[in-house]
Amino acid sequence: MNTRLLIPLALAVSACGGPSDLAPDAVRSIPDGDGTGSALGGDYAVELRTVDFSGSCGPFVVGIFTASVCDVGDVVTEHITVEQREGHLVIDTSDLPSRFEGGAYDDASFDVGGYATEFGGAIEITARSLGRIDESGRIEATVRSRTWGDFEGQSADCYGVREVSGARE
Repeated sequence: MNTRLLIPLALAVSACGGPSDLAPDAVRSIPDGDGTGSALGGDYAVELRTVDFSGSCGPFVVGIFTASVCDVGDVVTEHITVEQREGHLVIDTSDLPSRFEGGAYDDASFDVGGYATEFGGAIEITARSLGRIDESGRIEATVRSRTWGDFEGQSADCYGVREVSGARE
């Protein structure tokens, strides 16, 4: 993916301040759950719908690109890979953060978080997702995220919410 496009994408999943469970240490230390086995694992096709945004969220200019990232109602399709190792769950995406880790539970729910930086650490992104994958392989989740920092004279401090739905491929 072109690096110049990453900041608009990162900001698009984010938006001011944000709750303490979105702090970098919090999203990187979500404990394993009581899940067993690997039944939640697989490749999934999902849609992410932006449902809420607040804070300083653009428009941002990166190179020749201008992006408005406060577009509630925007829908993005994504392919994700889920790996369950007992109570530990890893979700890999092509967006930022690209890896979420945390707990998988016996009731098929999960709590995962991720942290990323962009432009040499000038922009920081945290995200946390709570959701469930049912027996048929249907995934439903909410992703809350925060992006903040300064890059080339532009400041960001945004908090956002996306609803995720999809199914195992």
